[in-house]
Amino acid sequence: MTSGKTRVALAGVALGFVAATMLFLPRLGIEADEAMIGNGIFEHGAPWYSWKIGANEIPVMLIGYLGALKTWLFNPYFLAVRPGPVSLRLPMAILAAGTLWLFFALLDRVAGRKAAWIGMLLLATDTSYFLISMMDFGFVVFQFLFKLAALILLLRFHESGSRGALAGAFFLLGLALWDKAVFVWVLFGFAVAGGAVYWGEIRRHLSVRNLAIAAMAMIAGALPLIVYNVERPLETLRSNAKVGGEPVWGKAVVLEGTLDGNVLFGFLTAAEPGPKVGEAKHWFQAVALWFADVTRHPHFNLILPALVLALGFCWQREIRRPMLFAVICCVATWLAMALTHGAGAAAHHTILLWPFPQMILALAVSRISVKWASAATALLCLANVAVTNQYYADLLRNGPAIRWTDAIDSLNRYLAESKANRIYAADWGFIETLNLISEGDQPVYELDLADAANLKGMIAARDGVFVAHTAEFEILPEWRAAVEAEAKREGYEEQKLATISDLEGRPTFEVFRFRKLHL
Repeated sequence: MTSGKTRVALAGVALGFVAATMLFLPRLGIEADEAMIGNGIFEHGAPWYSWKIGANEIPVMLIGYLGALKTWLFNPYFLAVRPGPVSLRLPMAILAAGTLWLFFALLDRVAGRKAAWIGMLLLATDTSYFLISMMDFGFVVFQFLFKLAALILLLRFHESGSRGALAGAFFLLGLALWDKAVFVWVLFGFAVAGGAVYWGEIRRHLSVRNLAIAAMAMIAGALPLIVYNVERPLETLRSNAKVGGEPVWGKAVVLEGTLDGNVLFGFLTAAEPGPKVGEAKHWFQAVALWFADVTRHPHFNLILPALVLALGFCWQREIRRPMLFAVICCVATWLAMALTHGAGAAAHHTILLWPFPQMILALAVSRISVKWASAATALLCLANVAVTNQYYADLLRNGPAIRWTDAIDSLNRYLAESKANRIYAADWGFIETLNLISEGDQPVYELDLADAANLKGMIAARDGVFVAHTAEFEILPEWRAAVEAEAKREGYEEQKLATISDLEGRPTFEVFRFRKLHL
């Protein structure tokens, strides 16, 4: 049981977490993957797979391994609130803050109040957790929430025998699978770690009835994913579950960068300032810039050396089993994603190991005296905050990187004023965002480069325009090159209509059409 003072303190940490996200949320443009939830809500974004019920279309899968759970929840929400950087992200930031409370509750049960406070503070200040979850980049927040809630329910089942808790835990695990099928990596980690460390306890609960309850609850949670893979036989597995020959070392570097907080520099925030160098406009921004200078612009926290030291506590009897569970879970989960083709090489994959690295640290630090544990926790948290502050300082001075460009709003306004009947995206990275922030009003379409006749029609159309990133920021330059090559073959020349710059003065988007050359 938590006392009133403890609940107030936990609420204070959660509110502080959400307040800190508000420094970032309005300043970052909406990234294409974030905006994908608009597919299935607004007119020009189509889900990968949906159910047709009469005249209604219910989105089920946004892509082959990503379910439409978030779309279901945000559909009624966007009836009342206009989509934008804050309205899209704030609910997920609140859920990420609530997950801190769940982590506290889990550690409190398995290792005591001291470890719970240490772990929760380490997770709340962890740079990668903070940045990735506040944007829900890669759709990870529900993964954290369901994972921790399921573990707490499984502990309750173990302690009380409550079959309702057992059903609830496996329903959440199934729901997490539908939300994002790569959750199977986490399930693999749970299975390996649980079997290695807690097999005796698990074996006592194995019965036909318990297995049936767990299976039915998990099927219920994952039912949309199951139906999809029945109707399109095992498409999720066939498209995504491939053992790859990619070098594991490169994925290990991404894991290291996610642990030490370095992985998003130059990806979330621009590496260099634009023609207009950002300056502080409020006192707290001035403080952030000053703190970045004082701390000498740190790009790494202290988590990696701390984890190495923490492993030395693995064999202390009081924490041995939960520590081994966390270590084995991390190793097994990461190996599962590292050996999967096309996976494990991005921060939104490796972050799925969280919060077990923080659990390892919390268990170890809790074994030393209160005085030294407080000092160690403060040092680790301060290092985390310094790195996160450096991201904020970079955001103030340099602005966001291309995938989060703040030029997207200016582009949306220009296109709305142009009243083009069709807008063709000649590069990747903004079609979903335009669809979301315009609530489907922008008639934006993807290029079909395989259909030559359709491409010729796009080039010849007088009521359509093309949009692409400028040469400096092209993501898939072959798209525009293919359009320009076809236009040249058909005797057209490019007519530039507008160049859209970001708030830092960097030319970011080009709007153009083609006109027939008259010889």
